[in-house]
Amino acid sequence: MKHITKVVVAVLVATGVIILLYSFTSTSASVPVIADKPSNTPLTTFTVINNEDFAGTTNTHRFDIRAGFSYVKVSFKNTGSKHFTFTINEGSTSGTAITSGSVPADGKEHTYYSDKALSTGSYYVSTSSAQGMSGILDVSLGTDVN
Repeated sequence: MKHITKVVVAVLVATGVIILLYSFTSTSASVPVIADKPSNTPLTTFTVINNEDFAGTTNTHRFDIRAGFSYVKVSFKNTGSKHFTFTINEGSTSGTAITSGSVPADGKEHTYYSDKALSTGSYYVSTSSAQGMSGILDVSLGTDVN
């Protein structure tokens, strides 16, 4: 009789373990999360210049448009006392002008976008002011105009 009791207890314990294993595996996520695996979600923006300080009367910053991106967004924060102008050129500082503008000296962020798709390659953002300037520059690439 003692032998039958041991067998029954062993069967009950085994059944309990099987039920627990089944409940843990059936309620876990069906797709495992792997921390080092790259995401399949494509990037829509990519920052190439981030919080770059500039000062003086002229400055030039180079950035590259990589494959998969076609649009440029530049943001300036003019921390000086006078407005300054900027130009984005393709290929060199004297290459084809992509966009240009004037940034007021109000301490606020001002953002400008390219309105046409650009090709991969080197681009230059140049800033200038006759009175001297100071500010912060950000440049991001995008997959669409916005």
